[in-house]
Amino acid sequence: MGLNKEDFEKLNMRGIVISSMMTAFGLVVALAWKDTINATVAYLMPDNNDGTLQGMYVTAIAVTALVMGLAMLVLKLNARVEKEIERVQSFFDDEDEEDSKESYVKKPDEEA
Repeated sequence: MGLNKEDFEKLNMRGIVISSMMTAFGLVVALAWKDTINATVAYLMPDNNDGTLQGMYVTAIAVTALVMGLAMLVLKLNARVEKEIERVQSFFDDEDEEDSKESYVKKPDEEA
């Protein structure tokens, strides 16, 4: 069971690989910041006992809110970029259509 050329082109393998790499980089960054965020929450909310469950919840909620905000920002930016790409692409598509129409239109001075 192989993929034909059209199915392979629809997969956008380059995009999948780039997306996977960016996800891996994001995980590395998250792990690097994990201890720093936990220490900051512990500094801002010192506990009288050794249990840090409250701090862990505060950290999780704060990081979730931050990531959701960043995700919304990235999605809005992506929508703007896609619109701009479509606008530019339509400009070139219009030129291609005009060129193809000119090649099919017979000029008055040409003979049949």
